[in-house]
Parts: sequence; C-alpha cells; structure tokens
Amino acid sequence: MNCSICHRPHHAKKLPFLCAVDARNCLYESRVEYAQALIETEDAEHRVEAALASQEGVGVTQDAKFKTGAHVDWLRAEEAAAADRTSQIIAQADRLKDEIDAARREIAAKKKAIAQKKSDLASASAGTWARWNRQLDEVQRSTQRLKYKWNRSADSMAETRAFLCESSARLYGLRQIKKGSVKRYEIGGVEIFDLHAMNSLSPEVISTSFAHIAHILVLAAHYLSIRLPAEITIPRADYPRPTIFSLASSYKHGEVPFPGSVASQIPPVSDDGEQRHVPWPRPLFIDKPLPTLAKEDPSAYSFFLEGASLLAYDIAWACCSQGVSFGDKDSYEDMCNIGQNLWRLLIGDQLHRRSVEPTFPSSLTPSTGSPRDEDNGEITKPKVMLGRWSHGTLHSFLGGAEGTEFVRNFKILPPLKLADRLKKRLSSEAPMLDWEKIEGDEVEDGLDDGVLVRGHGSGGSAGRGDLGAASVMTVRAVAVNGGVSDSANTAKGTSGWTRLKNR
Repeated sequence: MNCSICHRPHHAKKLPFLCAVDARNCLYESRVEYAQALIETEDAEHRVEAALASQEGVGVTQDAKFKTGAHVDWLRAEEAAAADRTSQIIAQADRLKDEIDAARREIAAKKKAIAQKKSDLASASAGTWARWNRQLDEVQRSTQRLKYKWNRSADSMAETRAFLCESSARLYGLRQIKKGSVKRYEIGGVEIFDLHAMNSLSPEVISTSFAHIAHILVLAAHYLSIRLPAEITIPRADYPRPTIFSLASSYKHGEVPFPGSVASQIPPVSDDGEQRHVPWPRPLFIDKPLPTLAKEDPSAYSFFLEGASLLAYDIAWACCSQGVSFGDKDSYEDMCNIGQNLWRLLIGDQLHRRSVEPTFPSSLTPSTGSPRDEDNGEITKPKVMLGRWSHGTLHSFLGGAEGTEFVRNFKILPPLKLADRLKKRLSSEAPMLDWEKIEGDEVEDGLDDGVLVRGHGSGGSAGRGDLGAASVMTVRAVAVNGGVSDSANTAKGTSGWTRLKNR
C-alpha cells in the first residue's frame, strides 16, 4: 500500500504514512490562504474603526436599537412559552372535564341500574313471606310423612323380629308347663332347670339344656339384631360344643380353638414372632356330675359356673334391651331362673302385648306430651317392645345416645358377682364329701353291714330326678335299728333319699 501524498510504499518503521515533508507541503497553501484572510480582517477592522470615529453619534443610536430589539424578542419568547403552558393547562383541564363527565355518566348509569334492581327486588319480595311459609309447611308435612313412614317401617320390622323369635322358639320346643302353681320350662324336650339345681342333674342333661339355650339365644340375637354382652360360640366344624366368652374378651379376638383340643395346646404366634394372647372361653358343658367336677377339677368347675352365669346374664340383658320384665333386676333368684326369663323374652311377653297399639301414632300429626316432640325435628321416644331396640338399625339404635342411656339403666347383677353367689350356693347344697361313691359290681362286694341307699343327690326334688338325674349309689355306715335308720339322725344334706335296704 502506497502513501496517499508521496505515493511511496509503506514501511512501518522507515516510511510510515504522512511523512513530515509531504505533510508540510500539503498544508502550505492552506497556511498562505489563512495569512491572507488575517490580513484582510485586520484591514477591515481599521476601516471600521475609522468609520466609527467619524460617526460616533450614529453608533450610539444603533446600539440602543439593538438592545430594544433583543428585549422585544425575549418578551415574545416568554409570551410564546406562556401561551404554550396555557395551552397545555387548558388541554389538561379539558381532559379532566371529559373524565368527570364520563364518571358522572357512569354514576348515573349505576344509580339507574340500582334503582331498577331495587324496583325488581321490591316487586319480587312482595310475596316472599307467603311463599316461604307455604314452602315451610310443605317441608314440614313432607318431613312428618317421612317420619311416619320410617316409624311404621320400624313397627313392621319390630313385629317381624318378634314373630321370627316366637316362631323359632316354638319350633325349637320352648314351652311352659304348669302343674298347679309350679311352672316348668322345656326346650327341645329337655327341662330348662334352675341354676341352683345343677348339683342333682346329670352332665348330659346340663350340657344338652345349655346347648339348646345357647343355640336359640344366638338365633334370637340374630333376628333381633342385638349383640349380646357375652359372646356365645355355638357348635360348628372342629368346635363340637358351645362356649361363652367373658365380657372383657368378647368380640375382641380372632379364631379361637376349642378348649381342650390339640390346637388349643399350641401357643399362638403373631406375625412378628411374639406369642399372642388368646382368651379362654368358658364351657357351657360338663362331662362329670357337678359335685364330682368341683372335687376333682376346681378350675374347670369355676370356669363352668362362670359360663352359666354369663349365659344367665346374656338372657337377662336381652330381656332388658327388649323391655321384657323378668322380676327384680337386682334379684339373684330371678336372674338364675333362666327358663322363665328365656320364655318371657321369646314367647311370654308377646302374649301380653297382642292388644297393645303400635309404638308410634298412626296419624301424621305429632304426638303431644312426648319427651321428644316431632315439632322440633326429633323422633318421638318409642315405647319399649320386642324387636324395637337393636344394633342393626339406625332407628332406636342401641349404640346411640338414647340407646346408651337406655342400656345404662339396666342395673342387673354383673356376671362375676352372679358366679360367686352361684358357686357359694351350690357349694352349700353339695352332697357331703365323706360319702363314698361305689359303681357297678362294687356294690355287691364287701358289704356285710350297712345300708344300701339309692337317691337323686342333695337338694333336688323327686321331680328333678325323674328328668335324667344321675342315680347315685352310696354306702353309708349307720347303726341299724330294725333294718331302718332313724330319720332324726339323718345328717344335713341327705334329703331326697328314697329307699333303704338291709343286707
């Protein structure tokens, strides 16, 4: 690349662009012209000064005119600026006026709309109270109809439950037998004995009677949709005889093996490998006479009496839950009379209520004087009848507030207290322990002197013995006087002996 002035090749060090000579030569003509201009300017200044000197007065006037013109220009500029500001202010005021007019028009439109809405609301609310009262009356009538249908349905369900209980009890053979002033009760052809008479009964009679009672009680609880306080397990596969659980362990366990079976001897283990507690059900059966069981196995004897007490407690609780009166609830004797209680629960109480009106009135008008008025949206408190209270329906639900209060008022003897009193009563009426029981051919051996006595056990009547009571053969060494022992010397607890024989 060559220099634009001298047109020589460029060299970064030796021949850079714009060398000094070329630059001076390039600027020479401009410097000459600048010098000529300075000379001409100086000459002009001299001529001006001369002219001013000759015309001094005229110069003063021109200066004044110059100053006056400058002031006028400034004033005009200020006027223009003021006019510009004024125009801006006027434009802003016009915009504000337009906005105010728009806001006024909007407010007027809203006021008009509000007035129209008020007018519409006034016209619409002219008959509001009348319509509200009419709708309220319709809702109340509809509610009363629904309550009436619900109550009638509850009545029908209660009647059905009562019919099923009575029919199943009669089919099972539950009946009352009157002999003069004495009443006996049977189920399945076996007498339902009083718990105090178990000392004189055979194990088969006791076990069979309890099995029938447990079966019909579970069936009745199913029909009535109630959960008995003490859970009863009826016979099934791998569970040949009925049992009953205590109140604390009822409905709180899994599969429980039959007491005494091989499975019951194996301790259960939970999923985490720890031994799991399984409740021990109380048996409702025995394999030996009760006095013998008390002597040979006191633990099994206590368990059986607890089971009998729990069964009596279940029957008494079922009577209370269905409004069936069985005498004094605090009476130990009335609770032990399970035959009468079961018969009154399933059959007897219904015979006295055939002519009783339904629990709820048939009219749609709410009943007056009831504890809970239907005007307040409440259900009228029902009269107690069989099948009314249950755990299976919301109507008269035993688990609700009213049902809980109803159950709290039962005030019946607890099972443990009942078992203690029963055990004490049976122990006091048990046969004397110094008697020796001889069975089979032993009766004929070694009896040179003595009395062969045949009886039905202590505390039992002859009528009880005729119903399958075990015939106990015992030998008692007595002083024989003419072949008959003196009745005055008979020890306490030997009532029921029927025959004396000399050897």
